[in-house]
Formats: sequence, structure tokens, C-alpha cells
Amino acid sequence: MAIARNIAHRRTTVFVIGADAAKLDLSQLPVENIEISVVSACDRPENLQTVVEASQPHLILLDITFADLCGVQICRNLKLSSGTSEIPVILVASQGDIEGRIAGFEAGAADCVSSMIDSRELGARVNTQLASSRSRKQILGHEQQLRTALASMSQGVCLFNGDGTLALSNSRYAEVYGVDPALIHPGQSLEDIIKLRDEVGAVPTMSTEEYLAWAEDTNTADASQVWIKELKTGKVIRGCHQRTADGGWVSTHEDVTEARLAERSLAQAHAQAEHAEQEARAAHARLLAAFEVVPEGLALFDEDDRFVMWNRRYEQLYADSGAPLVKGMGFEDRLRSGLQRGQYPEAIGREEEWLADRLARHAEPKSAHEQRLPGNRWVRIEERRVSGGGSVGIRVDITDLKMREASFRLLFEGNPLPMWVQDRESLQFLDVNQAALDHYGYDRDLFLSMTLLDILPPEDWGRMRVAATAAGHGSETNRSQRHRTARGAEIEVFIYSSQLAFDSRPASLIAAVDVTERKRAERALLQHRDDLEETVRSRTAEIARQAAELERMLDQERQVNELQRQFVSMASHEFRTPLSIIDGAAQRLVRRKNAVTSEFIGEKTEQIRGAVSRMLELMESILAVGRLDHGYIDIVRKPCALGDIIGTCSARQESIRKSHRFLLDLERLPSTIYGDGAALEQVFTNLFSNAVKYAPDAPNVYVTGWQQNDCVQITVRDEGIGIDADDLPKMFGRYFRARSSSGIAGTGIGLNLVKQIVQLHGGEIHVDSAKGEGTVFTVNLPIARPEHMEADTAGTIDRINLPIEAQA
Repeated sequence: MAIARNIAHRRTTVFVIGADAAKLDLSQLPVENIEISVVSACDRPENLQTVVEASQPHLILLDITFADLCGVQICRNLKLSSGTSEIPVILVASQGDIEGRIAGFEAGAADCVSSMIDSRELGARVNTQLASSRSRKQILGHEQQLRTALASMSQGVCLFNGDGTLALSNSRYAEVYGVDPALIHPGQSLEDIIKLRDEVGAVPTMSTEEYLAWAEDTNTADASQVWIKELKTGKVIRGCHQRTADGGWVSTHEDVTEARLAERSLAQAHAQAEHAEQEARAAHARLLAAFEVVPEGLALFDEDDRFVMWNRRYEQLYADSGAPLVKGMGFEDRLRSGLQRGQYPEAIGREEEWLADRLARHAEPKSAHEQRLPGNRWVRIEERRVSGGGSVGIRVDITDLKMREASFRLLFEGNPLPMWVQDRESLQFLDVNQAALDHYGYDRDLFLSMTLLDILPPEDWGRMRVAATAAGHGSETNRSQRHRTARGAEIEVFIYSSQLAFDSRPASLIAAVDVTERKRAERALLQHRDDLEETVRSRTAEIARQAAELERMLDQERQVNELQRQFVSMASHEFRTPLSIIDGAAQRLVRRKNAVTSEFIGEKTEQIRGAVSRMLELMESILAVGRLDHGYIDIVRKPCALGDIIGTCSARQESIRKSHRFLLDLERLPSTIYGDGAALEQVFTNLFSNAVKYAPDAPNVYVTGWQQNDCVQITVRDEGIGIDADDLPKMFGRYFRARSSSGIAGTGIGLNLVKQIVQLHGGEIHVDSAKGEGTVFTVNLPIARPEHMEADTAGTIDRINLPIEAQA
């Protein structure tokens, strides 16, 4: 492989590859500007690819048939490689090889010539391709600068083709509306994009059809338009719209929710251009239109700091700098022209020093500063170097902001309240108004050399440092402080504080209100009020106590009377039912005394026994209610076999109610617990009676007991009618009966009595049920005696007095 390598400098290099290409008459090429390098035969296309990528020639003359290789395939490989795709290739074919020429163009060749081509025509074709290549590289370089500018913009930019499809947009366009940028891509219609925004609520408060109709009217308007829309999310979006020459449009989208309260600048835009030359030119034209829509001044510079592009706003801001801007003008030349015409008031009298400082800022990778212009106008300058070696400059008019700052300064200086600015971390005084100097008795220089601690009593320093640390984390503080004046007098002030940035330092703006005299008067008034209130309290306390006691007694009497009335009404009904059953069974026995059978006698006896059992249960409940009504229940605690108690109660129920059976699982219960056996028997008698009564069609009742830590748990489960969910919280209320118990005898005092007995044992009871799915009662009882019992006591009586309200 032999290559002429005279490429010490970047002259225009042409590679000649192949025997036919080497025979071409190259005499008409400008030899002084073009270096011809003849590449000898290569045995493999990869080797030739490597040579081209390493040398990067400006143009290649290539045989269609090169040694044993196919020139068309070599051309295709060069065009598919990112490192060589932009190098124009001219294929050399025989005079009549039409098919070879067509294949060459399909492979990406820039041109195809005959090996017999005239030298002048060949020179013209080569020069045309070289000029086209240079032009394309220049356009791509400009587009790279534009894409960098577009990517840096804080505004969303979108470009639509004439057919209404998206040509390109920057990521900010999606982010302004809260949409994932990956979901928006070229080729989408405006309706597709609006649907994505509607999913996150980033559309105005109107229907999708109305919004699309409005957008269509806006996009078809010939004149430039600026619109503001409030979205459902609360964001306020400002858009600038302009039609393009191909019937499409370009628009910017800016979140101005915060900008309505404080002016902020938006800058720099990003564009995405397609690789084809024609589309790149069209994208370039559309981006120029977008450049003019941006309200800030924008300028692009090349690697030699020469003006490449700028918008009208930039030119308006520097109108006093002389003749209009022209492409290629140097940045320094423009500055010198402006200095001669007084464009920069702050540079007058020190022009060279100002120029050196300005050029140093411009050379930094990224810089931002403020600049004063004639007419007391101000701009904020932001500049950034881009990867291609050039730079982007933004100019934002901040004149109104400066005027407001001046107004705030006047308000600060002329405020009659003492005010100052202090560093949030060191508490150093940074600025002070005259009212503060007069009030505290310091001169300005001395005050600004002090910190807040210098006017505080020493005992308050630690607390102030803690408060300053909290304020440094973003909290606003309004509080009282003790201060000392220059004469040593201690005053009490109320501080109003808010955070701000002072010369780029985190600081706090403080306003101090002297409340010394007001606090003294308040303390005297409070002492007088306290004395008066104490006198009133001492005289009214006894009256209030007596009134409360009387009201409590009257309320208790009313409740007792109402409970007795309800109980008498229920009890009379409940006693009547079992007595009727006994009387009916007895009458039938009398009527059939001469013809009775043992089965008949057994049946009637069971009816009588069931009625008597019901009356006994009622009597037990009535006696317990009597004890509740007197305000106490006696519980005698001593060792008792809980399993035997449950077995006795279940056996009694089975003997009375032959239709039901109790399935016991009590092996995991301890042998004994401390409790009142009779009272616990009453608990399980009531629970078993309810399980039978409210499950007439379900014969099985499941009783399970086990030890859990220091307690025992017993569950009683039936498969009966169940309880409504709304009634569950009321099940243990006195005289309460669930809606599902309609038509079933009962007084509503059994479960209330059960809960009282369980609680007096230090235990708990819970109920779980669903209508139609049965009921589960869970009893939790402690195993051991209470701690206050003596070890040698055979049994201890716990008497707990309960107010009537708790018993009910």
C-alpha cells in the first residue's frame, strides 16, 4: 500500500483510486490548491476504508472496478460510515457502462464520469463537488451552533411543516406542559400532542374540540401572534406564533406563571435538523424565524469571535454602536466602535481597561453580568462557549428591575422603622437605614463593623445562634428580642425578618419595632387581670361545684327512672312468655290425663323445663341488674376450673335444648384460673343461651379455649342468623337488641351483664359477625390473681362501684 503523504497542512486533498482514475487528465484542476494522492491497489475493502478514514480527503476519484474489488460496494461502505459519509465520491466508469453508473448513484456517489471525459469538464465537476462539500460543512457548523442555542433556551420551541406535522422541537417544549419529552417526536400531528398534554391536565379549561379549533385559527393566521393561556394545572403559558414560508409555523411556549410576579428572562433555543442538505436548509430558515420570535437579544459568534447571526432585538439594544451589524464583524471591533460613540457609559474615561475586562469575560466558558447602556437602561448579559469553538450571547433588558431596586432602596432608607440587612450565617450587619442608627445611637461605620450579637445581652447569644441556623435552612422568623443601645439601655423589640440575597450572599432583611413601653403596660395590665380573675374564680368555684353536683344527681335520677321503666316493660313481656308455655303444657296434661303416653309426658315436660330455664335465666339477669342499679357488683376471686365451668354450662344447655350440641375444644386451657366461678358460669350461660337462641336451624355450637401469654381466650361460635354491621358497636349496650333478633325472645340485658362481669375480672370481650353468616364471641381473661391479693388468701372480694352511665 503506497500513498503520497504530503499532508502537512490542510490543503484540498483528492484521492485517486484505480487504474482508470489514474489515467484521467487532471491538468485543469488548480494544482496550487489541490493535492493529488494516488492510492495503489488494496487487497481488502477494510484496508481501503482505514486509509480513507485516517487521511480524510476532501474528494475521491474511484474506479467502478478497482483491482479485484467492486468500486460501487466501496462507495456504499464509505457512505455508511459516519467517519467518511460526508466525503464526495466520483466514480469512474467506461463510456457505455450505464448500469454501473446507476448502481454508483444508488450507492451514494456524488457523480459518475467516463474514463474518456474532457479535462475541462472533469475540472468543473470536481470543483463543483468540492464547493458543495464546503458549503454543506459550513451549514452543518451553523446548524450545530443553532442546536446548541435552542437546547439552552428556557422556552419551548416547536416547528411544524406545512402538512401540520411536527418537524422538530426542543425538550423544553414537552417539559413546559409536564409531558415526557420522549413521547413527542417529529411526524406527530398537533392533535396527537394535545392528547398527550390532556392526559396530564396541561390544557386550558375548554373541550378538546374547542382547543383544537382555537389552535387551527392561530396556526393559519398570517400575522405573528402572542397568546397567553391558563391550564387546568394552574400553569400560565405564553406563546409566540409565526407562519413560515412553506405554510407551516414556528412557535415558542414559555411558562410565565412566576414571570407574572417577577420578570425573568428566557433564553436560547434548540433545533433538530435533518441530515439531508435540502431539509437542513429548510430547517435553517425556520430556525432563523424562531430566532426573531425570542423577546431577548440573541447573537451567535464563530470560533474567531466574529458575528454569525443575531436577531433584531440584539441590534436594537446596541443601536448606538455605529453602523448596522454585518456578518463576519469581529466582536472586539464592535465593542471599539461602541466605545467611540458612548455606547457604554461606565467605560468613559477608562476605555482600554473596560475593553480588556469585557473581552476577558467574553472569553470565559460561561459568564453572566450586568451592563449599563445610554438612557439609564440596563441589560443582563449571559454568554456561553459551545463545542464548535464559537459562543452564544443573550441580552435581557432589566431596566424595569433596576428601577424597582432603586425604589426599594428609597423605601429602605426612608422607612421610619429601624431596618438593617444581616448575613444569615455570620450575623454581620451588611446595610442599615438612618432610622436604625438614630434609634440605637451608633454611627454608620461603627454599626456596619458589628454583628447582631454586639447589640444582644450575652445570655441571649446561644439562643440567637440556634435561631440563625434555623433561619439559614429557609424559615422566616418573627420574634421578640432584647437589644442594647449605644448608651447601654436595654430595649425590647419585635423582629420582622425575611430572607433575601445581598450581593450574592444569603442575608436577612430585619425590621425592628420597639415594644418596650407597650410590654411594660401589658405586664401591668396582665397582673391586674390575673388578680381580678383569681378573685372571681375563688368566689364562683364553690357555686359551680354545687351546681355541677346537683345537675349530676338530677341527671342520674332521670336515667335511673328511664332504665327502670324500660326494664319493667321488657321483663313483664319476657315473664309472660315462659309462663304461658308452662300453663299451656299443664292444661294439655289435664285435658289428656286419662290418655297420656310417656312420649307425650316427656314432650310437655321438656317444654315446661325449657320455660322454667328461661325464667331462671331471667331471674338471674334481674338479680344482676338489681346489683348494677345499686352501683356495685361483688366478684369473689379464687382458683376455679374454667374448663369444668364451660362443660357444666354446655351440658345444661344440651339437656334443655335437645336440638343443639356443643363441640368443645378446651384441652389447651390451664387447669385453674383465678376468678369468680358463679359469675363466670353466668357469663357462659348467657353466651351459650344466645348461641342456641339465634341459631335455630344450625345445631352446632363451637367452643374453643387456649392459653395465650398470661391470659386465656375462649371463643363461642354459632352458625346462626348473624348481626348487622351497624349493630355490632351497640351489642353490649343495656336493653339493646339487634335488628336481626326481631321475633326472638330477649331482654337486651344479658350481654351487658356479661361485659360487666368480664371487665370486673380484668378481661375483655369482643364480637365478630356478619348477617347470615353466624356470630363469634371472644372472651379474654387473666389467669393469675391480681397483684394486690395476698398469697395466703383463700379468696378475695373485688367490689367495684360503677356509675349508672357506665352500667347502662
